[in-house]
Amino acid sequence: MKRLIIILTLLCISELVFGQAAPAAPQGITANFSAKSIAAYQESSQNKIASFFEYLTLYSAEKNSELKKQIRENILLITDSDMELPDFTASTSAEIELETFLSKIENQSIQFKIKSAQNSGETGINSWINSYILSVTQSGKTSDFKLNQTIYFTSEEKQFGSKTKSVWEIKLGDIEMR
Repeated sequence: MKRLIIILTLLCISELVFGQAAPAAPQGITANFSAKSIAAYQESSQNKIASFFEYLTLYSAEKNSELKKQIRENILLITDSDMELPDFTASTSAEIELETFLSKIENQSIQFKIKSAQNSGETGINSWINSYILSVTQSGKTSDFKLNQTIYFTSEEKQFGSKTKSVWEIKLGDIEMR
């Protein structure tokens, strides 16, 4: 009888311990989207990178302070808050924060243009890498840079009236020289 009680007690305890472990909900891009959807988002990220550099060109040349402020806000909306990038204005191309870079290119009339671009094809949990060649023209001199950029694709809970919905968003991350 004691043996039966001990076995039943152990079974109950093991059920409590192991029964509590529910599998976690799938996380990340591949758990939530099909391969075709991911490819579409990756293509969309190429367009966002092109927009980013168009904004930088406009910001660099714009004289109107109100318009410059709006362009700056648009740049910050599409980028990760901690984004770093090479200093395309210096000969060393050391990495600097986006805010510092924006201050450096202000009123410099620098032109940024993407020559070629491709996705890495590899998808991390919430990111991937885009590679491209960037042409930068400053004071009549053009330089080309081979770059890799991290693209973040994250879910954020947003409130729509009384409902909360998970919304996926692309943010441009750090840019590094290849």
